[in-house]
Amino acid sequence: KKCIVLDLDNTLWGGIVGEDGFNGIKLGPEPPGNAFMEFQRVLLSLHQRGTILAINSKNNFEDAIKVIKEHPYMILKEEHFASMRINWNDKVSNMKGIIKEINIGSDSLVFIDDDPVNREFVKSVFPEILVVNLSDDPSSYVYEIENLIDFSVLKITDEDKNRGKMYLQQKKIIELEKTSTDLQTFLSQLNLKIIIKDVDEFTLPRVSQLILKTNQFNLTTKRYQEMDIEKMIKDSNFIVTCVQVEDKFGDNGIVGVFIIEKENQKEWRIDTFLMSCRIMGRDIEKGIMAHIINKAKENNVEKINADFIPTQKNKPIENLLSDHEFKKDGESWTYIINSEIKLPEYLSIEIK
Repeated sequence: KKCIVLDLDNTLWGGIVGEDGFNGIKLGPEPPGNAFMEFQRVLLSLHQRGTILAINSKNNFEDAIKVIKEHPYMILKEEHFASMRINWNDKVSNMKGIIKEINIGSDSLVFIDDDPVNREFVKSVFPEILVVNLSDDPSSYVYEIENLIDFSVLKITDEDKNRGKMYLQQKKIIELEKTSTDLQTFLSQLNLKIIIKDVDEFTLPRVSQLILKTNQFNLTTKRYQEMDIEKMIKDSNFIVTCVQVEDKFGDNGIVGVFIIEKENQKEWRIDTFLMSCRIMGRDIEKGIMAHIINKAKENNVEKINADFIPTQKNKPIENLLSDHEFKKDGESWTYIINSEIKLPEYLSIEIK
């Protein structure tokens, strides 16, 4: 699981802010407010380890945001939430909006709400979402979330630590897109830079993490542990590369991986090609594919082979090969190299 979607009243604080008022909710060092503070501390620690937080609350926005911004005992602040749906819409409609805004699979979500009716409604529409059945005792909230093994991670990467900041950058990008007249204008304003570098001991944990969990924009969904990737790095028949993306709003971190197998002197095969769903829709894949083809040409390679293995989740990448002029060849795909590929003007590439 990647994201916790939270209710507000009687979940992040005690009481109902619309009825009890800013000063009347239970949130502070004395019982029962201390239970909600401790729950927020645990959520903040998960956020700092890379878990995305979002809000799905039926509430008056002005009342709720005042608590989030100004309450002296509020641990979680506005910048900790990748998406905030605070309105009078039903919880399922809000959940759909959160999924779309964060661009995340619904099976990656955990929903926490004190109201059993809301929990049941969300569960009935999204059975794949993990819905936590909170008890009536807020002092047990910490125990209940700490016992969710779905958030256990063996290693925390730099991308995990900065994920919250990256989703705030994503919000700014969405706002910019809304003001742009067309896609090319929008992408030109982003100042996109693709940084391509060989995988080393420092980037290996993040690369393995991406390979193990990326589902949507993943050509084959092959899964490799760190030890598997290390073997490929040491094997001269493989090129193991990661992709970092920067834009006008900051560094997105390592968001892509491609692995090339050198089948022989004249043919290469794309073993792995994947990107985080966070940067889909920015034509980053065009830059990566141009780099692969041009690098193959430099090495006098004549043909690049690739496979697309469809799954229930990787539909967003199903046209990657055909869009880049690969031709179907039996069960595989083939690209015959004739000339260099030009990058779109709104992309730049740096090789490290």
